[in-house]
Amino acid sequence: MLPTTSKGRSSSSTSRANSTFPHYLRRIVKWQQMDIEYTFWQMLHLCTSPKVVYQHTKYHKQTKNQWARDDPAFVVICSLLLIVATLAYCAAYDHSAAHAVFVVISVLLFHFLITGAVLATCCWFLTNSYLREEAPNSHVVEQRVEWQV
Repeated sequence: MLPTTSKGRSSSSTSRANSTFPHYLRRIVKWQQMDIEYTFWQMLHLCTSPKVVYQHTKYHKQTKNQWARDDPAFVVICSLLLIVATLAYCAAYDHSAAHAVFVVISVLLFHFLITGAVLATCCWFLTNSYLREEAPNSHVVEQRVEWQV
């Protein structure tokens, strides 16, 4: 019988969880792997009809057993739109170029990424701790919300 873990390595579930985030970050620079069209469709329908987006996300959960998107296209497109909006703000209010760079970095890193990661972590913790329904049947897949930006 083959061993389930190799010596000096962690189990497959922890190594998979640890390798997911770097894989997600690697895909940020690969535009060919991002689904840009679906990202814009999702952004538009989140504003006009969020029920449709929820139905598509629910279908994604049923087929892949994952709530989060596979590609970072939504984060990349949202970041680019934030940069454009911040630069327009700085141009409208006649800030210097150095101040504009500071404002763009501040908005992108602190207000969007860091605050978003903290809020996502809090919601992930609350969801998995208090909002999960325990299944009495052992044949049901465990339902947990994964943490992914």
